[in-house]
Amino acid sequence: MKTITGRTIAFMSAGLVVLIGLAFWYWSPPAQSLRPYAGPVEKISISAVSNSTSGLLLIAQAKGYFRNNGLEATLKFFPTGPLGLEQLQAGQIDIAHVSDFVLVQEIFKGAKSLRCLGSIGTTDILHMTVLKDRGILQPGDLKGKSIGVARGTIAEFFLGRFLTFNQLSLSDIHLISLTPEETPAVLANGQVDAAMVWDPIAYDINQRLGNKIISWPGQTGQKFYNVLVGRDEFIKSRSKALERLFRALAQAETFSKNNRDESLAIIAKHLNLDQAIFKSTWLKSSYELSFDQALLISMEDEARWMIKNKLTGQTRIPNYLDYLNAEPLDKVTQQAVSIIIPKDKK
Repeated sequence: MKTITGRTIAFMSAGLVVLIGLAFWYWSPPAQSLRPYAGPVEKISISAVSNSTSGLLLIAQAKGYFRNNGLEATLKFFPTGPLGLEQLQAGQIDIAHVSDFVLVQEIFKGAKSLRCLGSIGTTDILHMTVLKDRGILQPGDLKGKSIGVARGTIAEFFLGRFLTFNQLSLSDIHLISLTPEETPAVLANGQVDAAMVWDPIAYDINQRLGNKIISWPGQTGQKFYNVLVGRDEFIKSRSKALERLFRALAQAETFSKNNRDESLAIIAKHLNLDQAIFKSTWLKSSYELSFDQALLISMEDEARWMIKNKLTGQTRIPNYLDYLNAEPLDKVTQQAVSIIIPKDKK
């Protein structure tokens, strides 16, 4: 039997230290992300949707990560993504936070200069909420009923999917366009029979109507992407500011993973929700930076749905690789970027 000498043990220990050091170097963030920013402060304005999908933006703002990375960031909140995107198109803000569906819709409208910069999280927050006294006790009872939804938002897409999964279509219902803010009162007054809503609107409806309603999960387990969108000219001229933006968001992501309760409290406070009530939404959300192939697949799926339901005059799915720019995120954290982009598109 071979004897292990002290010299052998020392050699093995030294090797183990080297391996641990290499592993730490590989998985640690770049050294520059650990050094405080010392250059000039730049202003940047970002639209944010007034719900939990803006989680990383809220955390970065609350913890001072924008300022620490040389950014004077202004968050402008809107009830829906399309309203923020309108401000981006008008040159009133620099970056828009929207669902991937909103971007797909805008590209169909002919927006050529928009670029998706990556996702700040995926979310499952939609609910199909119905009035029981309208004879709606199961999804199939929605046929012929009036359903409210914020048109042009991700809620409209998932309403269509919900109907499809229950052997119905948009032509089987009366679609009523509602803003998120007016939906609780309209449903309470019986002006619609049902509504596809997201939290915290769904929570407000439940508080008002209680056992008068039935609520079903609206997304059937499929999360949607919350993406940041910019104009091509801004991205090219402010690339360093965008890198610092994603560095701040990467720090917010790390904080959210290591400080779950405080992160939850930051988001719940902004939404004016009790922290205990918000927990269920938190569990169905992922506050992570990403730029993966699944995002591209999701956008193509949403485009097919729009074409099929004649919500666009276009008949072909665009090449969404023309509308992606992963460079700012990739320079901050390569692990977040896994989308396959052909060389001629880079």
